[in-house]
Amino acid sequence: MASLFRCTLRLLLVLACCPFAAYGEWVQGEASLNFTGADLASVRATVIKNAIADASYKSGSVIAAEDVLIDGLVLSSKAELSTAGRIQRVEILSETVKDNVLTVVVNVNLTPLFDCKPQRFQKRLLVTHFALLDPRQAATGALYNLGTHITQRFAQQFKGSPEFPDVIQIAESLTQPNMWAADALSGADLQTKATYLRDTYGQQFALFGYIRDISLFEQVSESDALFSSDEVALRRNFTLQVFVLDTFRQRVIFDESYHSEADWPYDSHYRVDTSNSLFWRSDFGRMVLNTVNAAVSDVSSAIACEPTFARIVNIYNQQYVVDMGASHGITTQDSFQLYKQQSLPVLMAPTKSVMLPVEEGRLSVTHIGDEVSIISNEGIEGALQLFDIVAPIARKSAQ
Repeated sequence: MASLFRCTLRLLLVLACCPFAAYGEWVQGEASLNFTGADLASVRATVIKNAIADASYKSGSVIAAEDVLIDGLVLSSKAELSTAGRIQRVEILSETVKDNVLTVVVNVNLTPLFDCKPQRFQKRLLVTHFALLDPRQAATGALYNLGTHITQRFAQQFKGSPEFPDVIQIAESLTQPNMWAADALSGADLQTKATYLRDTYGQQFALFGYIRDISLFEQVSESDALFSSDEVALRRNFTLQVFVLDTFRQRVIFDESYHSEADWPYDSHYRVDTSNSLFWRSDFGRMVLNTVNAAVSDVSSAIACEPTFARIVNIYNQQYVVDMGASHGITTQDSFQLYKQQSLPVLMAPTKSVMLPVEEGRLSVTHIGDEVSIISNEGIEGALQLFDIVAPIARKSAQ
């Protein structure tokens, strides 16, 4: 039964619910079923569905087991599983068999509905490099370029999302080797990095982080048979720390750690080819991809409720150019609100930066392109300056 405890199924939940909520709650669910005379694999899928439905019921939601679809992808235990819709993630905590009864306990992250009003303005994201916190852990398997593949996976996933049409990937890492929490990036250092990223790349949100742990360990499963030896499996950890920085408001809006583990099928001297699809189809490779997918889902939900900002990037013949256009959801019926960024002194603390809206600072859109918009400064002549910050406002009838 050791393998039963080491595998989980990736769950794809097709639910006709709003996908824009930013925060969720974890609810535990449990289900049991007698599989006497039945196939354990088919019973297992049913029990997992019932456990998820149980968690949904406990949270006050109405999600039937029939609404849960399982695609059969085998992953490691306690994997963070990507889902869509009302249920954000599912984590299988335990699976036990006693007297031909299978019991499954799951942890379900349920996203509250209507946490924020959906915005049709699409986000701009900068994906920075995810480095290994301890490169020595990469020696087994020669996984020294794992961070490069993780970074590319993040960028690919976000580029394939309709919410992020504008994604830039850079090789620069925003974190230091000794950075273990978002507190390490705060105060003056935070403002400096946020300003640098905003002015250099123009993206509002910056995704950054590091791979904290890829160490190996042995998992021993005791055998119930009298003359059988215990099973020993070589396993490998994967712990990922993910942050999102709002470069305009100069604050970290997302800080989450993801951990999972999977069997490591290679011997100690084998050099893994991380560019080969065979590696990514292994238990460990699929677990890593699944963990990244879970982080992408969480980041997308967190950013969805954040306000969108842009900048005046050019002034030409008394025309003001904003770096948001049709590809970001802007139409000629929309307008922009002008903001002014100010630094406020704080006692016994670094200076705080705040963005304040300018009264009578509503700017209409006169022309629009794919990447930029032209705005009018009627009524506030002289108030607009190069690199001023603006926020798009949708016309009510257009929402």
